[in-house]
Amino acid sequence: MLLRHTLLYMPAQVVGPLFQLIAMIVWTHVVSEHTFGVITLVTATHELLQIGFLAWWSQYVLRFFGRFQNGDDAKRFYRTENAILFISVVVQSLAIIGILLLVIAPDANTGLLAATVAYVMTRSLNLYIGERARVQQQIGIYSIQQVAGPAIGFIIGLIMIKILGQSPEWPLAGYAAAQLFATLVVLPRIAHGWRLWPIDRAIINHALHYGIPIIIGGALGWVGLNASRFIVNDILGIAAAGLFAVGYGLGQRAAAVAAMLVTAAAFPIAVKRMEDGGNAAAMRQLADNSALLVAILAPSIVGIFMLRTEIVHLLIAAPFQPVTLSILPLSVLAGAIRNLRAHFGDQIFLLHSRTRLLIVVASIDAAVTVVLSFACIWYWGIVGGAVATVIAASAAAIASFTIGFSRFGLTLPLSHLIRITIATIAMGVLLNALPDAANFVALVAHIAAGAAIYMTTLAVLYVPSIFRLRRARLQQSG
Repeated sequence: MLLRHTLLYMPAQVVGPLFQLIAMIVWTHVVSEHTFGVITLVTATHELLQIGFLAWWSQYVLRFFGRFQNGDDAKRFYRTENAILFISVVVQSLAIIGILLLVIAPDANTGLLAATVAYVMTRSLNLYIGERARVQQQIGIYSIQQVAGPAIGFIIGLIMIKILGQSPEWPLAGYAAAQLFATLVVLPRIAHGWRLWPIDRAIINHALHYGIPIIIGGALGWVGLNASRFIVNDILGIAAAGLFAVGYGLGQRAAAVAAMLVTAAAFPIAVKRMEDGGNAAAMRQLADNSALLVAILAPSIVGIFMLRTEIVHLLIAAPFQPVTLSILPLSVLAGAIRNLRAHFGDQIFLLHSRTRLLIVVASIDAAVTVVLSFACIWYWGIVGGAVATVIAASAAAIASFTIGFSRFGLTLPLSHLIRITIATIAMGVLLNALPDAANFVALVAHIAAGAAIYMTTLAVLYVPSIFRLRRARLQQSG
């Protein structure tokens, strides 16, 4: 089931994040450091607002929506859902205006304010509709929410920049237009209500009990992920924040893209195992999920590290290259560690409704990031921010896995990890032997060669297991 659902989700998991990566590269060629800094800080700020004012509800829906499918239960759920969405987008819109004027761009004009609010409102709806579709296995709707904003929005924003200039409102307006389109297209195809009242207090109480620790943990996680951006801005200025954003954002996005290839289908299956078979079945499913996740993350980290010089020199604009070359390997490592923790170690807390433990783990991430970012940026400049994130991500991951292994019976799929390690080493040896890519075609060829040797080695290592599984199935059918 995991592999089948992963393949069905893969187009959405590839296209949307791929365009986010492409956008980060293209923006370095068409906008200034100042504009790039504004865009990245606005999108990072919205991530925090989303965590604080809607993610708690999204996580509750992902875990418990299956209990509100029929009759009066569905009606009271939809009324409550509509009220929460309305309040959330209003509060987020007011908050982003204040943060934009006080922190990011005090000289923001009316156009930037309007584009920012439109981006926040439509992005919030896209993210929530995508989560709701995921829990119901509505892969088409989920795919539209994942693809339309990053892909169509990027194209619209790029056209607007070419026609109207390099102001930061144009990319944000482009994304907002595409995100609104994605929402309107799927609205007739999803179950929903039109009323906002009365709100069901039982649902709200249950959601808050489950979700408040997620709010706190998510906010602290956001601090761990984004504090270095704002500290760079505070110490070195908005232009430095723009330079930092390229390498840092590219690495984090690359790790997220790799992880998202396999994570969309994974957690709902673990939830089903928990509901049907209890803790032991859920732990086995989490172990299988983690093996697939590591099989994607490990070659991604090694491949980017081995090809970092070619990637930066061929894809990134010259003014951004020196800093990006230093930051990219550190950023992708920190991103991989955080994704492994979020989609493996931390998920056990969600399955057992022990969401307060997320606060413990996220507190470690946030505290270490803030303290070390100030110290490392002070001594090592922009690169110090990336160093701090690697140390912080590692500390939080160690805490998460230690709690999971000791208190909930979390296990590692060691046999899978050994094979993945061998295949990754084989890929690294091949990439190390290849000459530097002189052009984009050569870079693509190097990536293809690395992927080929990795998959071939992995396939060879799994042949005995495949034959044993086939024999067992033949014996059962016989």
